[in-house]
Amino acid sequence: MSGPRLIGVDWGTSNLRVMRIAEGGAVLDSRSDPRGAGGLSRDQFRPVLEEVAGDWLSNGLPVIVGGMAGARGRWREMAYAPCPAGIQELARAVERPDDAAFVALIPGVAAYRDGRLHDVMRGEETQVMGLDAPSDAVVVAPGTHSKWIETQAGRIVGFRTFMTGELFGAIRKGTILGADMGEPGVEDDAFAAGVGRAFADPAITAVLFSVRIDGLAGRLTAGAAADYLSGLLIGAEVAAQSAMNDRPVVLIGAEALCHRYAAALAMGGFQDVRTADGAAATARGLWRIHEAASR
Repeated sequence: MSGPRLIGVDWGTSNLRVMRIAEGGAVLDSRSDPRGAGGLSRDQFRPVLEEVAGDWLSNGLPVIVGGMAGARGRWREMAYAPCPAGIQELARAVERPDDAAFVALIPGVAAYRDGRLHDVMRGEETQVMGLDAPSDAVVVAPGTHSKWIETQAGRIVGFRTFMTGELFGAIRKGTILGADMGEPGVEDDAFAAGVGRAFADPAITAVLFSVRIDGLAGRLTAGAAADYLSGLLIGAEVAAQSAMNDRPVVLIGAEALCHRYAAALAMGGFQDVRTADGAAATARGLWRIHEAASR
């Protein structure tokens, strides 16, 4: 394996990961920090990066940053590259913040419909560029805002965002349904029951109340309620995308969450479901965009 050729930065809303990357995108070293882009003002990004990267910056390696550092009000607002977008389109659109000429920021990607802005992403596009996925695949990135990303020949041609994770947290912490609710991830049968219920009834705002009703009726324990709620929300998401079940699906994200999505996708008739290493894909995507931008 070659020595470090690039410093790659994945700057999420709530955390930061800085990597030393070898040619081709292999990660040699990684450092993490809880200072995500969501809590930083424009003038804080460079000092935080210099603190976390530290001695890695002394060798003059190029630095490329993906994620939320390019969001509005952050380090430098980066315009969205319109779909279809691949490595070349993203590489042509990288820009440098005013206070750090050694840093390249990757743009996000935007989807338009009838000439109007329809959806946006920041960060997932870099992961997609790092995948070696089948042509015409669907990349599903579960999380706070889940993305269903349509690809053709390695380019992003369309996508749709679901606020599944954020809704789960809001319902669990801020509504009557969350009262006495246990932790998720322990009751697979309750999760599957929630998925099945969502498949059977598309009226999700009505079906959500079944968390309360089934609890009162003794059919759902407090310890299983979080998994049932998770199943309802993920099931509704999968049901909304059921027309894609004839395409390969690549899941990319946290292992436990991808496992849950894989189970829901199987219940929804998706036949070809694979899971990719999100951290490795991000590093390869950063390398490939940097390589293309350097030509």
